[in-house]
Amino acid sequence: MNRVLIIEDETSAQNHLENLLDEVVGEYLVKERIGTVMHAIEWLKNNKQPDLIFMDIHLSDGLSFDILEEIEISCPIIFVTAYDQYAIKAFKTTGIDYLLKPITKDDLSQALDKYTRTKRVHSEEVFLKTMDAIDLMQNKQSSFKERFLLKTGNHMTPVKSEEIAYFYRADFVFAKTFDDVSYVLDYSLNQLQEILDNQMFIRLNRQFLVNVNSIKKLIPTKPGQLQIEVSPNYHEEIHLSQERSTRLRQMLDNTQ
Repeated sequence: MNRVLIIEDETSAQNHLENLLDEVVGEYLVKERIGTVMHAIEWLKNNKQPDLIFMDIHLSDGLSFDILEEIEISCPIIFVTAYDQYAIKAFKTTGIDYLLKPITKDDLSQALDKYTRTKRVHSEEVFLKTMDAIDLMQNKQSSFKERFLLKTGNHMTPVKSEEIAYFYRADFVFAKTFDDVSYVLDYSLNQLQEILDNQMFIRLNRQFLVNVNSIKKLIPTKPGQLQIEVSPNYHEEIHLSQERSTRLRQMLDNTQ
């Protein structure tokens, strides 16, 4: 159902337009009939914009363009008038058609066909923009680093990111895999935090970046703070601030 607003100061013209809308193909519900600039501004400020507006140009207290100077209207407008000198100005707004009085059923049908086409194009644009946003998000998600080429001794081993239990900083930065092997890295923890999936890895403190799947126990310490136990075991206690403890709880809840 297309919600219609009629802005027209002549009652007979309002009735004529509404009767024509009842006769044409399609579902059009007249939500309001308004006769002045001031009433139109007040109504549009306090109500959801309709799907379509029929707008007479000459109203009893001014021109309907005065409404457009006060209210940003995003829906299509079909202008209705006894004068033709405002056509160019009308089409500089969201106007899609310009009908001269007296309006005939054929005039209205053609204008509504144009409205339907405009509505369809707008829906397609919204759909395409939505798909672009989804593609962008998917590309962003797929751009996380998925594997590392890690050096051990005189050879290198490819390791998937998901196979790494945690990263920690001592004199250097190390990656500890789930099979309890440590590899030295040329990355900082800050760099790793940028390139790894933040739904899998979380920074616990300045020395530790953990795969949430390696966490085996959360131990409350001070109010709102946690101590973490991981697998494989880490040689020092791992403490979190209150803010990071909250973030970790949220992540673990989301991954359950």
